[in-house]
Amino acid sequence: MNYILDLLLKQIFTQPFLLLAIVVFIGYLAMKQTVGKALIGAFKASIGIIVMGIGSGALSANFGHLLTALKNSTGLQGAGLNTYSTMTAGFEKMDAVLGEGVGTSWGLYTLLVAFIINLILVALRKYTKIRAVYLTGNAMIVQCGITVYIVWRFLGTGMVPTILIAAVVTALYWGICSTMLIKPTKVITGGADLTVAHQQMFMDYVAYKVAPKIGNPEKDDIEKKKLPASLNFLQDSVLATLLCMIIATAVVMLVIGKDGVDALRGADGFNNGTYKNSIIFMLWISITLTADLWVLLAGVRMFVGELMMSFKGISEKLLPGAVAGVDCAALYGFAPKSVVLGFLCGALGQIVGVIVLIATGSPIVLIPSFIPLFFDGATVGIFANKFGGWKALVTICFCTGLIQIFGSAFAVAMLDLPWWQGVSDYATIWVAITAIFKGIGAMLGIPVAC
Repeated sequence: MNYILDLLLKQIFTQPFLLLAIVVFIGYLAMKQTVGKALIGAFKASIGIIVMGIGSGALSANFGHLLTALKNSTGLQGAGLNTYSTMTAGFEKMDAVLGEGVGTSWGLYTLLVAFIINLILVALRKYTKIRAVYLTGNAMIVQCGITVYIVWRFLGTGMVPTILIAAVVTALYWGICSTMLIKPTKVITGGADLTVAHQQMFMDYVAYKVAPKIGNPEKDDIEKKKLPASLNFLQDSVLATLLCMIIATAVVMLVIGKDGVDALRGADGFNNGTYKNSIIFMLWISITLTADLWVLLAGVRMFVGELMMSFKGISEKLLPGAVAGVDCAALYGFAPKSVVLGFLCGALGQIVGVIVLIATGSPIVLIPSFIPLFFDGATVGIFANKFGGWKALVTICFCTGLIQIFGSAFAVAMLDLPWWQGVSDYATIWVAITAIFKGIGAMLGIPVAC
């Protein structure tokens, strides 16, 4: 009996690569797929989780060298802005206290519970007014992981209450915010029955409401104007990510100086004395960080693709007529020029925000990265342009970049993480949610978990 309990509780249900495989397998069978198809999906989900762990570990370690060098040279607390790295950083904090693999397990359990709650809220849409089923799996796992860390850090609760609280909060965010975007998304797509389910939904809604007060969508629609062909490369996510990494690495190396760069080459840094030339060393670091991120993303896409395929089939059978919440990238084909201009204006806002932090003596310096820059700027830009033209796009996306920096600085200060999401919802409403949990914990006299 003890062996069976140990097998189930320690070797299966606390191991995400097995637990998620079982969930995917059951999901495919529920969709009346063959056992062979179900097994293939289950194994692909398992492989994806392992690959994600390899990528996240490498990215955290390598980017950590840059942040450590920055802190050692200047005394500043550096933090990178990246969604997946924030999740894994939170998991690492939990694992250091609770044991290896606990953070990931709790995060994945939260994903499953939150999705069920989302389905229940939609099933009760007559009362809840929530109509959207959130189906962007890569965003779901990140958000659940971060919420689990927030709840555990400030409330110090055990596994079950932490998962339940985190799942309820996350499911409400999914359902309410994605439902708010059903109407404007329908306009943007020309009548498609879907909505945006991502990480800037609140800011998309703000853009939808504020844009008409700034510009004229009929006269100033950027999609009817011509952009330079030289900007097309920004739509290649790999090259744009590399560009962000090069800029971030170059800035850090300039700040830490020659001695700091030499230390980066040493055993306490990258342990790589091959690249004596600093420019080549900078390129190597940038390309390595980009590769780490894309390994992580490849793992996320693999397991999330299988998980959401089974989830989507289940939700369609249970809730016919519900509106599917999909990745914001589904809108990009409807407004390609807004995507590029939104990215540029958001990037400019972030750069100005970082300069302001440094100029005002902030103890926290944030390092922008591609995911919050591109996906926020692109998606908010689409909503802003559609309902207010290019003037609204430029204004709102620039302000979004500023908000990402200042809001993220508050979040990093509260959560003591070397990474933060950087996306606009996590620099606004999620900062407020974090502050509420922190206040509840302090009011109840609960010590901060880490």
